[in-house]
Amino acid sequence: MGIKKLLTKSNLLILSPLILVMVTDFVFTLIGQPPAYWKNFVFVNEANPVARYLLVWHYGWFTLISFAYGFLVLFLVLKLKRPLNIILAVFLFLAHGSASSGWMPRMVEVMTGTYPLDNFWFYSKYSYHIVVAIISGVVISKWLKIKDNSI
Repeated sequence: MGIKKLLTKSNLLILSPLILVMVTDFVFTLIGQPPAYWKNFVFVNEANPVARYLLVWHYGWFTLISFAYGFLVLFLVLKLKRPLNIILAVFLFLAHGSASSGWMPRMVEVMTGTYPLDNFWFYSKYSYHIVVAIISGVVISKWLKIKDNSI
């Protein structure tokens, strides 16, 4: 199966929620780095040990490997047989969704200059999940309409 057959509008549409959380996790990871990181990479703020290693090495390597990882994930999800492709996609959607939501308190701090106190971190994380769920629901509904019309 050629790359054009894999990258159909329908395939990209159904994978867009996964792509959304993966890209958001990547962007939040870079935005969430403290000012000291940009002067000395050892001051990295990252829970994932692989990403942490790459960020300590250099954010350019983190970016390069992240893009390669993203393309590998898309390739695997599109090439693996069911149910393995669905299991992989759901697992990575949940993992990156959880990881990117963990950055929400830091994103609030970056935008406002104040780290959220008390329960605000909870609300910021769950607000993010609500937005991702709405986008995913709309996209999946649209994908199902396309699939229904092609039968």
